[in-house]
Amino acid sequence: MKKLLSVLVIGVVAIALPMSAKALDLSFNCEKSCRNEETGVCEQRCDLSLTNVSEGDNLSAVNPTFTITGDADKVTLGSLTAANENVLAEASRTGDVINMNFTILSNTSTNGTVELGTLVLQLEDNAVDCSGHFSLNDVTYEVEVDTTTEVETGATLPIAILACGVAAGAVIYIVTKKNKKLYKI
Repeated sequence: MKKLLSVLVIGVVAIALPMSAKALDLSFNCEKSCRNEETGVCEQRCDLSLTNVSEGDNLSAVNPTFTITGDADKVTLGSLTAANENVLAEASRTGDVINMNFTILSNTSTNGTVELGTLVLQLEDNAVDCSGHFSLNDVTYEVEVDTTTEVETGATLPIAILACGVAAGAVIYIVTKKNKKLYKI
């Protein structure tokens, strides 16, 4: 009787629950660069897309967020651009959270992927920690970005030695020019 009951329960569960649950995943590729070294302005660009999209999925709006966990006071929202003409994009910032709204006009997925757009964050300099995490449907995706700091190379010591050598050479030259007298012995 126990075996029959367990087979019956497993059968009901197998029919009631789908065999494979497929959820949309947010995919991103972030890159930090300093294109304008003179002004010191750097940026982080994140290309966003959805993966595991089926042709039958009825996508109309996707609302991911990006929460800055690094130096939020040194990061500003640059822009949010749509990937193509089938997507409308807008963004706003409240505190450390950037809210993005993508309106998908038509589901044109390629290999189960729908390109959403590009988020651009402007950074004060190359040492800004612009790490954070994306969230979509209560799923969090961490973004780790390497920070660049200026490294002391020790180049001031050879320059100081060179300057002292030039100064000593100048002193020797001036002293030898003043003593032009010939002595008779």
